[in-house]
Amino acid sequence: MLELIEVGRTVGGEDHVSGVSMTLRAGSLNVLLGPTLS
Repeated sequence: MLELIEVGRTVGGEDHVSGVSMTLRAGSLNVLLGPTLS
């Protein structure tokens, strides 16, 4: 199990992911979608 708490990512001063929390369990498929950098 992997637990992410209040994870964020900022690129060039712009928030792409903000305040994400989730629990990833072994054997499950998890996808996090967000804006592309193109």
